[in-house]
Amino acid sequence: MERLAMTRTSRTSGTRLSSRAPLPAVDFPRDSPTRPLLSSAFACHARRACHDRGMSGTNFSRRSFLSCAAAWAGSQVTGLRSNPEDFRTVSILHTTDLHGHILPTRNYDGVENLGGFARCATMIRNWRRQTPHTLLIDNGDVYQGTAASHSTRGELMMRMFNRLGYDAWTLGNHDFDWGPQVLRANLAHSQSPVLGANLTFDGKPAGSADGEWRKVVPWIIRETGGFRIAIIGVVTPGLPFWLSPETLGGAGLLPPGDALKRCLDELRAEKPDAIVVSSHMGWRQQDDFANPLREMLRTAPGADVLLAGHSHQDQPSWNLEGVLCSQASYHGIHCGRVDLTFDLQSRKLVGRIASTVLMDASHETDPAVLEAADPELKSSSELLARNIGHATREFSADPRNNEVLDLLCQCFREALEREGTKVHGVFHGTFGTGSLPAGDITIADCWRMLPYENLLVTAEIGASEILEIFKEERENRGSDRVFWPFDIQMSRSKEIVRFDHQGAPVDPDARFTIAFNSYDSQSGGRSMMRLREILMQPQAKRRVTGIDTRGALIDGILNRKTLS
Repeated sequence: MERLAMTRTSRTSGTRLSSRAPLPAVDFPRDSPTRPLLSSAFACHARRACHDRGMSGTNFSRRSFLSCAAAWAGSQVTGLRSNPEDFRTVSILHTTDLHGHILPTRNYDGVENLGGFARCATMIRNWRRQTPHTLLIDNGDVYQGTAASHSTRGELMMRMFNRLGYDAWTLGNHDFDWGPQVLRANLAHSQSPVLGANLTFDGKPAGSADGEWRKVVPWIIRETGGFRIAIIGVVTPGLPFWLSPETLGGAGLLPPGDALKRCLDELRAEKPDAIVVSSHMGWRQQDDFANPLREMLRTAPGADVLLAGHSHQDQPSWNLEGVLCSQASYHGIHCGRVDLTFDLQSRKLVGRIASTVLMDASHETDPAVLEAADPELKSSSELLARNIGHATREFSADPRNNEVLDLLCQCFREALEREGTKVHGVFHGTFGTGSLPAGDITIADCWRMLPYENLLVTAEIGASEILEIFKEERENRGSDRVFWPFDIQMSRSKEIVRFDHQGAPVDPDARFTIAFNSYDSQSGGRSMMRLREILMQPQAKRRVTGIDTRGALIDGILNRKTLS
């Protein structure tokens, strides 16, 4: 997942409304007509196809209708050449970026009661009843993101995957967030293979690593309906720019294109009937460092389908380098399906259709999932509701006087002092989560203010390096990171006009011990590469502490009891 990625979703039981996303792709046999006549029968069957794909109700979006119309048209075109009995469809069902969400949640536009794994489970079971030949894949970022999942360190989501019978899942960057011990434990809990073709562990490529890392393999082959489907997993190459080496625990990365090419070469001898790439990289207008899909597919041609993730976009289908791609948003807000149609006589893949379905209130939550997750859901709800303090007034998040940021930095410094580490300042920001209202403060408020798990990192840096980082940070539009409690002011011409610490001008030769969060210390997703370089220098004496930022905030509020 990319932090605070944004998307717009339809409020109806359809797929995402977007002028830039192409309609679901339909590949027809080359010797068949490609323009079936539009008629009342066509419309009728298209509506039936929408119903079969879970788009119930009468309020179809234009995209939903055309998606299913294309699906029905494709089936009719193949039927012109032969009987339906001459073809077989294998359905690839997919989820991505669930982030521990069992229950419905809100999307980034603030629309409530959407998604959740429990709704996806209902959709998946319905699809399985409709077609006997299915595979189920997740594209990563499975368990980080909710208190319920956090309480079991991810085991809850592994239990859910096992119950629903996932055929495979690919590692996402946030699946590494809680360190190597937690990841190894979840690999052991998983009953399905875990994919990561471009990962290495202690220098050994996936598939040949030692210990629990052996569970991570480059690819698998699953047979369903008499056809062998290869599934290759690829992880975003952005890991080292978000996560510290200590958190990665010996995990490294190979270029995605090189790893995919190697897998395709290996699969040549296996002769699968279709090749699916499960990718924790996602849709972007252009490739970026974390989502180099075009570069990867150009380097390694030969896949039939790519299931995308990470960028939290709902993109029902698009074609990239001849590969049909599909991405099912985030938090279970959409559930995805790709239908592969094979000619039984030639055994060739003759049709590909991709779509996603919005998991709104028209889809029931799966009672078996809710029952299995009930203990964790109840205990986490009670935990989040726990009162830990009281604010006598609103604490502002206005950049001109960010009292929320002051509170965070004070709590971080105090947590470090309790372990015997004195720091002169803290470099941190907020996550755009707004002010802290007056009234009782709960643990849920702390989760809202700090939605990600980060460890505090300390480093000793010089005055000039502080200014370098300050200037670099000012290039990041929309960020509110500061060096607290330094007073640094810069003119429009980018000249430093004030540089004080605790009311006194800073000595240019002075060195300071500064606290960072672990995400920023790795460059904050390549937005602060100079900061990363400075902290990696030996003289910085960089140290990753065991102090979790959210835990430090909770302790700080508990110690204060009243904020005024």
